[in-house]
Amino acid sequence: MTKRILKVVAWIVGAISLLIMSVVGPIDRSPLSERAFYKRMQARLDTTRAVAFPPNDALATGWAKVNITPAASMPMAGYSPRDRFDAVHDSLYARILFVDNGSASVAFIDVDLLLFPTLLKDRIEEKLDSSGVHPFLYLSATHTHSGVGGWDSSMAGRIAFGTFHEAWIEKTAAGIVSAVTSVKALPSQINYWEADASDRVENRINRETGQTDGIIRGISILRSDSTKGIMFTFSAHPTNIERDSRALSADSPAAVIGKLEENYNFAVFMAGMVGSHRFAWVPQTGFDFIESIGSELAQRINVASRDSLIGRAQLNLLHLPIEFGSAQPRISKNLRIRDWFVRAMSYPLHGEATVVELGNILFIGLPCDFSGEIYQREGLADLARANGKHVIITSFNGDYVGYITFDGHYETGTAEEVNATNWVGPGYGAYFAEIIASLIESK
Repeated sequence: MTKRILKVVAWIVGAISLLIMSVVGPIDRSPLSERAFYKRMQARLDTTRAVAFPPNDALATGWAKVNITPAASMPMAGYSPRDRFDAVHDSLYARILFVDNGSASVAFIDVDLLLFPTLLKDRIEEKLDSSGVHPFLYLSATHTHSGVGGWDSSMAGRIAFGTFHEAWIEKTAAGIVSAVTSVKALPSQINYWEADASDRVENRINRETGQTDGIIRGISILRSDSTKGIMFTFSAHPTNIERDSRALSADSPAAVIGKLEENYNFAVFMAGMVGSHRFAWVPQTGFDFIESIGSELAQRINVASRDSLIGRAQLNLLHLPIEFGSAQPRISKNLRIRDWFVRAMSYPLHGEATVVELGNILFIGLPCDFSGEIYQREGLADLARANGKHVIITSFNGDYVGYITFDGHYETGTAEEVNATNWVGPGYGAYFAEIIASLIESK
């Protein structure tokens, strides 16, 4: 009997060991430049160019916002899973900025969510195709950690973001498409501006030596009826509300928007290069801090120096698919979850760079938490200036591959950005920098 029990135990242990070995494997640290996907991407960068749409008319803009706050309680996304919200501190919105130059149009769409859900993006595209109206889509999110979840139907998504709510996806997509297809565009002038808020940002991976990007970047719009709009980005994570709060909120972006709309008819925020960035520590916390920082950032934006207004401009548009290797969610210094298991639980690594060039203003949307530290360390800011371009990089463009941070942190950092939420493995900071540099230098 004892031998039989030992055999059963040995069989069970062996089966568990095989299962673990099939799910967990070593991190692949081989140079990206030696892998097939990297070579495919380099070939694509060498041959792909944005489609140019010269202006056939004066620039025209329109805007709209759609309330996406659920009528009944839903899960919350951000931090650890919360199965419901109990209050609404401020409503959640989708905001749409429509830009047309007479030969092409772009719909910048931002949502007050942790990220722009892939399923929501797909549903919007399907509905626009059916409507016969399909502007170029440029997507992002405010990255609030106090918005709703329930928008990911995969097994991993249901665990991380709560029970899937198909009805909310459908209603939200329908509302956004209705706004996009009915927006009223008026002749407009647009200019670029920057405001420095570097003193309000710190590096959350390495506070002492990690670099940051603290520039607020954006465009201002003056329409022919004297109405004014503004779109802006910033790098500090909107994680200012307590982790156990069950009150819906768009966090600091909503506070800045509220203050800006005292002077503007419309304002929209898109999360910038937020990977590894947070607000510098201050004694205030929660909604008190949010109101305070909202007023401060709005004031800096209001007095920012601005380029000259432009009334006509070429639009260069591109959806650039990004190649990826195997997924490598990290569980220890040298171990990761294997790619097949990631695909079974969620989705394969997938994403694109979304590119809109309006005159000398270059918008690049990425499928990740992209870090402004890469922008600084890899010389991308200097490259942009050398090419005479204003570059605005945003995160969360409708797909998601985790955090893309400066590669130097991968072997030494202990923060979740280089561990649990890095899904791609080492070397991708430089890889994304190469992609961005190619887009900046493209003529």
